[in-house]
Amino acid sequence: STLMRSSAASDVYKRQVYTSPITLNDNTFDVEVTVDESHINSISLVNLSETATAMYPLMEPALEALSSQIYAAQSTENITYEEENKYTSLMLLDAIDKALEKALVE
Repeated sequence: STLMRSSAASDVYKRQVYTSPITLNDNTFDVEVTVDESHINSISLVNLSETATAMYPLMEPALEALSSQIYAAQSTENITYEEENKYTSLMLLDAIDKALEKALVE
C-alpha cells in the first residue's frame, strides 16, 4: 500500500535558499534548503564546526538519510528514520520544515 503525502505537490515555493538555525549546547549551525518554484533541490548543513561534527557524528549521516527521502517525496511528510537517530532526525526535520515554511509563497 502506498502512503499518500498530505502536503500537496502543488505547493509553490519562492526560488532561493532558506536557512533555519539549530543550536546544540554551545554549537549553532544552519540547515540550508534550496528550492525552486515546485521542488526541494538540496538540503545541507552549513556553518557546522569541526567541533560540532566531532561531537555529533550522526548529524550528517542522519541528514543524508532524511534528504534522500525528502527529494523523492518532495515533502517532509511520512519520513522514516533509524531509532538510534530519532532525536537528531526529528531536530533536523523540524529545522527543514521551518526553512520550507519561509520558502512558501503567501
